[in-house]
Parts: sequence; C-alpha cells; structure tokens
Amino acid sequence: MKKIIYTLALGIFLIPFTSNAQGIGIGIKAGANFANQNIKDVSTESITDFHVGGYVNIMFSEKFGLTPELLYTAHGSKIEDAEISTDYIAIPLMLRWKPISLISIQAGPQFSFLTNAESNDFENVKDQLENNDFGLAVGAGVHLPLGLNVGIRYVWGFSNISKATTQELPDNIKNRTFQLYVGWTLFGQN
Repeated sequence: MKKIIYTLALGIFLIPFTSNAQGIGIGIKAGANFANQNIKDVSTESITDFHVGGYVNIMFSEKFGLTPELLYTAHGSKIEDAEISTDYIAIPLMLRWKPISLISIQAGPQFSFLTNAESNDFENVKDQLENNDFGLAVGAGVHLPLGLNVGIRYVWGFSNISKATTQELPDNIKNRTFQLYVGWTLFGQN
C-alpha cells in the first residue's frame, strides 16, 4: 500500500513540472549493475547483476531537466563464501544538465523498495532487511541519434538496510552500485 501511495504522490508532484516543460520524452533502459554493500568492519566483494525499467525526460529548457525513472534493480555482495542478493523497485529522480546536446550530467535522490532478498548462507534474509532504501545517484550520459543513449551511474545508499538483531547478518549494511546502461527514448525528446 505504501508503494502505491509513494508512486501516486510522485506523479502528483511531477504534474506542475510537466506544464512548463520544453520537451518530454518517454523511454526504456536496461543495463549491468556492479553491486557491493558497505558493511562495517567486513570485507566484501561485488557481484554483477542487472537493472531494467523506464524513464520520462522532462526538459525545462535546452540545458536543464528532470528524469524520473522506475526501475527493477538487483544489488548485493559476497562475504567470503556467502552471497547476499537483494531486488528493489527503485525510483531515481535525476536532475539533468546538458552542457552540450550530446552529453548530460545527472544527479538526484533514489528511493528504493525491497521486493526480494536471498542468501546462500543465511535464512529469512528479507525479514532481516529494511523495506526501504534511500540514496544519491550521480552519472553521465551520451545521447545518440534515433533516441539511443548510453551512460554510467553510481548509486550511493545512505540507509542502513540491516535490521538484524542477531549475529546472522551484520548490523550496518549500505548499498553501493556502479551501473552501465543503454536506453532508448521511444517518444519525444532524448
């Protein structure tokens, strides 16, 4: 229910921005996640996973805009022989600056909602993790002909996603993810 309320609130929040928009584009994107988790006093290794979803480009001027996205994204890490894998519905709200028409610099908050959590070493991992994650995403993109775009992004999770009260999971876990993506603006402005 909270997810529906958050999504509706986001849509209502964005309505005033679209009325002043210079151009709007709608597209899809997918790519690789090189995910890790910052865990206090524990050495971790990254895992490779994916993200997929859609976006709306809302340009306020030739150089500035907002790109809200809705993504299914996978995170996690390896700790010795154990691997934690977490899946989220993520909503990045990326402010865009296009210093030239082919390049954009992006930054903004990302709100994520846990959908699944598995481990090959721990039981009931989802019950030991918070349902929400909040972070900052920064990146850059190259906008190509025919609506294609490619980019890189780093997502730095601020939230401690662990709510473990036992020794099974560490008590301070934060998501860190480097992303490479390809997008295609299907309609409107790239």
